[in-house]
Amino acid sequence: MKKVLLTAAAVLSLTFVNAQDLKSKKGEAYLPVAGDWAVSFNADGIFEYAGNAFNGNTNNSAPSVDFVTNNAFVGKKFITDKMAYRVVANLGFGASNDKIPAGANMTENKSSGFDLTAGLGKEWRKGSTRLQGFYGADALVNVSSRSTESTVTTSTGTFVSSTENKSGLGLGLGVQGFLGAEYFIFPKFAIGAQYTYRVGFEVQGKSETTTKFGTAAATTVEGGTSSDFGFGNVGITSINLTLHF
Repeated sequence: MKKVLLTAAAVLSLTFVNAQDLKSKKGEAYLPVAGDWAVSFNADGIFEYAGNAFNGNTNNSAPSVDFVTNNAFVGKKFITDKMAYRVVANLGFGASNDKIPAGANMTENKSSGFDLTAGLGKEWRKGSTRLQGFYGADALVNVSSRSTESTVTTSTGTFVSSTENKSGLGLGLGVQGFLGAEYFIFPKFAIGAQYTYRVGFEVQGKSETTTKFGTAAATTVEGGTSSDFGFGNVGITSINLTLHF
């Protein structure tokens, strides 16, 4: 009987210690609960900065990881302690303008483009300790466009020629599954890694190339459309930090 009581006491003590591990010394819960919100972002830059800080080498590279969509924002809303809805969003816009001397002439190159990604998903979680596993899927929509223009002028600013290329509107639809784990190093603050596997279909609209020489009328030539279906060999790993509140 004494052995049974001692064994029960040991089990209860271990259970109590494990339970205490899920709260900080201030009584703050480590794990997310129903009603919590969360944001997740890529942690590559932090690893690269930390490596440079320790050895003074600016050539350090972060682990070879990335989100399926670079710099995508991932927001979560926990419906239960073990299930959350996800929102994936990314809006990128870029433009450049370079002037390059070319003999007696000047060539000006302009480029611009944008990418918009939006998606909805669902995530489930496993585990009862600070180490949590998660899995789920996202449905994604992507819209993109690119354009470039090259203009040649004389040293006095007289127009010589120009060429403008427009890629046409790109539209992508996809579904990605994800699987990963994270560890809560502080209350509601976790670092983790995930692997995604994506199936997607993309359509590229007609491209256009417009050229003009001197005072002659501009001519425009249309390109064809294209489509692409991707399945397999598209898995991407990422290391990320997640904040819950």
